[in-house]
Amino acid sequence: MPSLISWLDASSEEQRRMRDIIRLFADRESRDELGLGQIRDAISDSLFPGTSTLLTRARYLLFVPWAYMKASGRPNPVADADRYERDIIHAIKDAGDYAGLLGMQAGEALKNLPSVIYWSMLRHYGILADASLSRVDALRLDGLSTSPDDLGEASGSRFHAWSTTLPSPPEGFPKSIPDGFALRPDEAAWLRDRILDAASGTLFAHLAVHPPAEESRAPWADPAAIGVDGAARHMLSDARAFSALMHGAQLLYNLLLAEEYQDAGYDSLADPVEGFRDRLATWAEDLPTMVDLDTWDLESLLARVELTRGSPININSRRFVRGWCDLLADADPVSIIDSDAARTFMARRERQHKGAQARLGNRARLATWGGSSGSGALVYRWPQVRGILLDIHDGLERGSEVVDA
Repeated sequence: MPSLISWLDASSEEQRRMRDIIRLFADRESRDELGLGQIRDAISDSLFPGTSTLLTRARYLLFVPWAYMKASGRPNPVADADRYERDIIHAIKDAGDYAGLLGMQAGEALKNLPSVIYWSMLRHYGILADASLSRVDALRLDGLSTSPDDLGEASGSRFHAWSTTLPSPPEGFPKSIPDGFALRPDEAAWLRDRILDAASGTLFAHLAVHPPAEESRAPWADPAAIGVDGAARHMLSDARAFSALMHGAQLLYNLLLAEEYQDAGYDSLADPVEGFRDRLATWAEDLPTMVDLDTWDLESLLARVELTRGSPININSRRFVRGWCDLLADADPVSIIDSDAARTFMARRERQHKGAQARLGNRARLATWGGSSGSGALVYRWPQVRGILLDIHDGLERGSEVVDA
């Protein structure tokens, strides 16, 4: 078990990063049991544009263009780029920097290469010079002579698929990456500036300047994040309110599953009903400290979500969120736990959203329940985003250490 041994031998910083990566893959926020994904993802995009739940380490934003630039102009650039991306796996392993490594277990059999996962972010932050380029286009066109008739440029100019200010790769890349995922100071500064340019006014840009804490469960629990101002602060406040409200719905849904699971005679899980009742009681007690149901403006948030999405929210998702908020407004949150109206409402929503895949009332589907179906509070890609930001700030700090020395 090399990955376990490597973790045990790692530094405390490496252990922290590995714990984050394990949580990242174990409780992927993309699970959408109640149809909240459109709203959740739009809020995430507002807070942290261009990101996704699949991101692991910031230096992949450089590894991919370096591999593609090296492959461009070769007889078979697609095959070479593929090979170079797989070479990165071995080089990072050799460097001993395992946390967040795509292909740690699969090795060269890795199906989704870093370029697939990071392409959207490369586009968003201008690392890919033309956002319309596909992966194949970037390989085919990079370095080709341009036509002066078409572009009005001097003879001999060449097309650049990637930003012309991209830092240069380390010597020996991709076979050798001695620093692993650790960003050089110039790389970190360059990525920070891309965020500041392309995501100005967002929480992401704020945190590119003010480093987040190494351990924080959500952006509103992070000392640096809560210092943001302007529209980003408003969005962070609404994100927290929406997360708090819908967490109750997620927990109630899982309580219903736990009760049916237990009633069906399944006993692989240790007392799931009591666990979810306790979590719901804690949620109900804490809810007033996170959102004022009398003054919070859900409709304003939904309007901004649709503006971010560029399209309407699914009508059934909108009705579900409104209906849940109405239930909470009309009753003490504590009473929701045993409310027949709330329980009927939740069961109806699952059937509407999941159809034949619904678990409630389906004994065969209940048998496969693992004890938690999307019960974690929404945190809008925070573990992934925080990891990317910490990589950047660690790189900047390396620069400060050199200057101080």
